[in-house]
Amino acid sequence: MKAVITGENDERVGVNLLDNNDTEHVIEMEFDGEIKYHEQDGYPDDPQKRTEEGNEHINQTRRYAKYYVFKNREYDTVEHVETPEFVDSVRQVLAALSPSEFERYVGALYRQLRSHEDPSVDRLVDIPAGARSEDAVVYELDVYLGAEPTDDERRGTFEVFAFTSGLDVEAGTTPRSPDSVSESELDEWVGLAESVFEDDDPEAFDATIAAVSGIHVGYPDRHGEHRVERNDDPLDRQPDATIELMPYAPDSLSEFQSYLDHHLRCQVRDCYVGMGLLPPEPFRVTGFGKFIYARRYDHYDLYPPFHTASSEEVNSFF
Repeated sequence: MKAVITGENDERVGVNLLDNNDTEHVIEMEFDGEIKYHEQDGYPDDPQKRTEEGNEHINQTRRYAKYYVFKNREYDTVEHVETPEFVDSVRQVLAALSPSEFERYVGALYRQLRSHEDPSVDRLVDIPAGARSEDAVVYELDVYLGAEPTDDERRGTFEVFAFTSGLDVEAGTTPRSPDSVSESELDEWVGLAESVFEDDDPEAFDATIAAVSGIHVGYPDRHGEHRVERNDDPLDRQPDATIELMPYAPDSLSEFQSYLDHHLRCQVRDCYVGMGLLPPEPFRVTGFGKFIYARRYDHYDLYPPFHTASSEEVNSFF
């Protein structure tokens, strides 16, 4: 995936891109990320006439175009929860919390998850009446970092988060695509999923949690459609990451802190993969990250099953 900004006026930014099939795309978007123009010469113009993988290549290109404008022009063209730098910033903040601070912010989510494993733990949020099964839900918790910057402070926000997260933002711009991951490489990713990285320095991370939301509950209704019953949103701005977990939690909060660290690494991986990019090495892990990407990995043959570590599923892909 390669891109270059071709122009900018008072309303839009133009981007020229080459996707992982070497198809050229010309995209124009407004400063909030709304795409107003998209021309390409490798797929049918009518989405109904494209293959499913063709549509996903189009979507990958649009996601990457928004991200490319975000990191080169600092406009809010991508939601923070879909931006690897912001998600990783939240990961590092949570990893650096003391046990009491960690319980303060995510203790309610932990108890909700444990209620599925341990009947003695009171469930804080009811399962929606329309859910087909209580074990098929996905619990979400929005996390907000620091304070909303003023207009004067907004410029440079990207550099701050990119620096503090420790990500090399250019590392993800390799033209190599996720579907080129070999069997041996994916096996290595599985191994990485079983360890906690030691390459971070939480003490050097200067950021705080401003707030967390109530627990939102995602679930498949009786028609198989995914719905989300939302709880309170404490701040009138977008969150910086959304934790999304199935009904499972380890036996202790300390183990849950490591479990959550890995979950957010998987989310960073998903952000890159969804843009058609191979993630930087610390995020080449397997496991459940974002719910929508677990669905994509199940649905599209162009993705390896990054969300699972089952040898049968890995072997079936290759």
